[in-house]
Amino acid sequence: RERPLITERLQSDYRAIMSNHENHSHDHPCPANHAVGKRVPVTILTGFLGSGKTTLLNHILQDKSHGKKFAIIENEYGEVDIDSDLVTMKEGSTEEIIEMVNGCICCNVRGDLLPIIKRLLDRKEDFDGILIETTGMADPSPVIQTFFLDPDLASKIEVDGVVTVVDAKHVIQHLQEDKEEGAVNETEQQIVFADTILLNKIDLVDATQKSSARVEIRKINKTAEIIETQNSVVDTNILFGIKSFDLQKILEFDPKFLEEPEPEPMPQPEEDTCEYGCCSGEVCLEDNEMKTSSSKKKQKHDTRISSVSFQFEEDIDVGKLQKKLSELVLEKSTDLYRYKGVISVKGVDVKFVFQGVHMLLTAGYVPSARWRSGEQRRSKLVFIGVDLNHEELAVIFEDCKASPLRFKEGDLVTANCGKWEKGTVIQTWWEGNPYMIRLESGREIWAPIDTDEYCLKGHVDVPVPINPYDEW
Repeated sequence: RERPLITERLQSDYRAIMSNHENHSHDHPCPANHAVGKRVPVTILTGFLGSGKTTLLNHILQDKSHGKKFAIIENEYGEVDIDSDLVTMKEGSTEEIIEMVNGCICCNVRGDLLPIIKRLLDRKEDFDGILIETTGMADPSPVIQTFFLDPDLASKIEVDGVVTVVDAKHVIQHLQEDKEEGAVNETEQQIVFADTILLNKIDLVDATQKSSARVEIRKINKTAEIIETQNSVVDTNILFGIKSFDLQKILEFDPKFLEEPEPEPMPQPEEDTCEYGCCSGEVCLEDNEMKTSSSKKKQKHDTRISSVSFQFEEDIDVGKLQKKLSELVLEKSTDLYRYKGVISVKGVDVKFVFQGVHMLLTAGYVPSARWRSGEQRRSKLVFIGVDLNHEELAVIFEDCKASPLRFKEGDLVTANCGKWEKGTVIQTWWEGNPYMIRLESGREIWAPIDTDEYCLKGHVDVPVPINPYDEW
């Protein structure tokens, strides 16, 4: 492979294009001037797992004050696409979303991203710009580098800006994590290449924590604008059309940014995986040979970090799911970087969504996200973290599938309401709960899980009340 010669030519061509554009002074049309003048702006949205990138994307799509129409490329680290289900499109919206799943975008730049970009350029009149939302595990540098090293793209694409969303509560923890030798710290790289930094979730930290986060960010990136946000809400007009990407700043950090490394002997990867453990070996062996600015080692992800995904056609018992999620988070919160799911709940026509980062778990029904007529109901769950056990998680969530109930409407039961009270089942699968029960007192309650902890068969006298909620 003649990489040094090819790389030298690519850099020369790119610099010639840019030089012609910047120094062009005469009035008649010039091919270089025309080509560069019509370049399509690309905005890269990045940030570590759970920082709020998809929330920001939703905000951009809902807020039309920027007056722009985008082609959107979404990247999922795992093999199951969740983010497209979490993106809320306004009725009548004309944006197009293209999904890249089962691989980190920084390891599949030439294999997956480039063909998508080139197809979009064939109909660039249909949109004002391209938004790329990277996975939380992506190092943005190979993505940015591609737009400069490919002479064809360099004449048609311009990087308008890199927007990095930073989780104010967890950023210091992620920056200080021990990584495998040679593994890149994704959080650091995402901050380094940012033109605009959204310091998000400031409502979850106090003034001291927020100040410490800003100090750590400034140690890494001294020039990016830092905007404090809650729920990724920001004036979208300051994110686009600003031509804020500064190549000179990047070259000061990494003088070899516009260079590709010389070929090196590479170990034979295991079957169907690259040496980084995150995508197909063929693409990475051929194309993913970027080097960090501080060492001669190739950039790679920490191989202890993996994505575990599940899909279920069967409806889910939401009471069991919430209990299992709570137990999992309490036990493994440090190792759980990111987890999310869109759930089909038994007896409910509205989608149930959960999202979490470490100890922070939010879950609930989304009234605006109903299962449409004819839409296949399917539950999707994704967990990203350190040393995750797929088999162990599979057993946990297989048990959350809705199973046949023990009682039917009209059956007599004794319900645990903090104390045991006698009643009658008046409805099954009420708002996702196995039973709605009318007590002898006339009060109506629901049983969240179909076990003896909550509901006993028949009218029985129970001498000692128990409260299963004590476990939650």
